[in-house]
Amino acid sequence: MTPAAVIAGLIVAAPIVHLPTAFWQITPSHHDAAVVRQKERAVLLVHGLVPRPVNPAKAAIPEPHSWQKPNSYLVKDLATDFDVFGFSYAQTVPVDGVCWSDGLRQAVKGLKAAGYKDVVLVGHSAGGVIVRQFAEQFPDSGVTKVIIVAAPQNGSPWALIPQFGLAPNQEPFIKSLAPRPRLRQCLKCKPMANGLEVCCVVCKLPRLAGDTIVPASSQWPEEFQKQGIPAALIPVNHFDAVRSPEGAAVIAELAREKLTRWTPEQVEEGRKALMADRK
Repeated sequence: MTPAAVIAGLIVAAPIVHLPTAFWQITPSHHDAAVVRQKERAVLLVHGLVPRPVNPAKAAIPEPHSWQKPNSYLVKDLATDFDVFGFSYAQTVPVDGVCWSDGLRQAVKGLKAAGYKDVVLVGHSAGGVIVRQFAEQFPDSGVTKVIIVAAPQNGSPWALIPQFGLAPNQEPFIKSLAPRPRLRQCLKCKPMANGLEVCCVVCKLPRLAGDTIVPASSQWPEEFQKQGIPAALIPVNHFDAVRSPEGAAVIAELAREKLTRWTPEQVEEGRKALMADRK
């Protein structure tokens, strides 16, 4: 191999971020570490930010969220058609680093090796940023559908507010969710693969610009609209997106049904729907 070829290989090689992560099966529940395939389709749930102002050490420990447990509305709705899995991660690096973690790659690889015909990623909030970037960077991973829920794809102004008592080790993660870092990262984004099913779940409260945490325009960014990626509107706040019966029902239905890209006319109608109650 020539020196030029070696250099080219180094440039295109995907970096690996070694980060504490956890991958587990939620349903059907069992005590073995191996994947137990009961259904033909699998869904992997990826959570977002958990501020740790009181106990900084916990920011470095992957822990499941309440909606990643068997008794949550979302898991119950999904479990009728999918085997459900969870992914958690330490929040001590910028959010972009989680996408490159070897833990997430191994989780998806394990699901494909188990023989699932469909692998669906569902990411909430910062988790939506993670699953988006994963799908863009690894189009041959075997993921067949990505559902991005209330994600600050173009950033959230809340990340700019001084976080009093914020754990220092969590600061890189939170600051990476601010508008400027997110917009800078989006300039590097690749279009979603044509065969990949994608949907943005936009959470927006009446007469507000978003869900109290993330603006609707950030949840369904312009570059996605240009690709014809559809949006589904849920009138709930940011946190109820994955914790309420209403949010769970919409997400589960999107996971089940066939998703197709929108025409420019449908995108325009979607934009009107998001702005219809702004007064």
